[in-house]
Amino acid sequence: MRRENRVKCKYCGSNLGIEDEFCPYCGKVNKKAVKYLAEKNKYLNEYEQTKTEVKKKSISAGRMGRLIVIGLMLVAILFMKISISRNSDFDYREKKNESDIAKEVNRNKDNISLALQEMEKNREYMALESYMLNYRLRGSNEYDDYFRVFTAVIDYRVICEDIMNILDGYDGYEGKTKKDWCDDAAIYISGWNSYVEGGFWGDSPDSPMHSGEHGAFLSDIKKDTQDIVQVYFDLTDEQASSMWKMEKEALSDMLYENSRNLYPEEGSK
Repeated sequence: MRRENRVKCKYCGSNLGIEDEFCPYCGKVNKKAVKYLAEKNKYLNEYEQTKTEVKKKSISAGRMGRLIVIGLMLVAILFMKISISRNSDFDYREKKNESDIAKEVNRNKDNISLALQEMEKNREYMALESYMLNYRLRGSNEYDDYFRVFTAVIDYRVICEDIMNILDGYDGYEGKTKKDWCDDAAIYISGWNSYVEGGFWGDSPDSPMHSGEHGAFLSDIKKDTQDIVQVYFDLTDEQASSMWKMEKEALSDMLYENSRNLYPEEGSK
């Protein structure tokens, strides 16, 4: 059975297939897929072109000529397979990269723990998320008690990016509309209670992921996220406090209508 190549989303760290052009979790472009598909299509086109030439030439060419053409076609196919294999073996390279990172994390556990504690204490949301992604800490058993913190900073960053995309657009995502960005933000806001606060996973209130500094951090980042959404979408206090319990579709519609009123030059497109 063919093993599907997997890659990591550079934005949220989720697992993707090598041919997934967009991350199904955060909606960002998978640049590795773009490159892979371009290479694949290039060699497939060359193969089809060669096959067409073989058909044309085999009609008029003699037996030797046909053998030469077929030989060239086989060489082209072999070259295509080798090239695609070299350029698409992200699974192998990703596993090696993860292995190297895991070894580095194991060697520097004390320093990494101190860095996480400092960033958590100072509420450095973006820095903590970047640090976590660089070291693949979300999937490490050593930092299980940080899992909700890691989930929260990912959600915070995605929601902030969605807002910036609504305001300014985003290079490489010209095909996405303002409503798409509102939908994306609504997914993360409406899912906060389940995934960040652990409702979906059935976390107990006294879980290490929610106690002490972790609990204070989660409370602050949720409040800061709410403030950002309230300011940029001009929500009332009641709307802002109730958005966490709204259904995704209703929340998206509310954000979209407010954004059209606030930023008409974008909403008219």
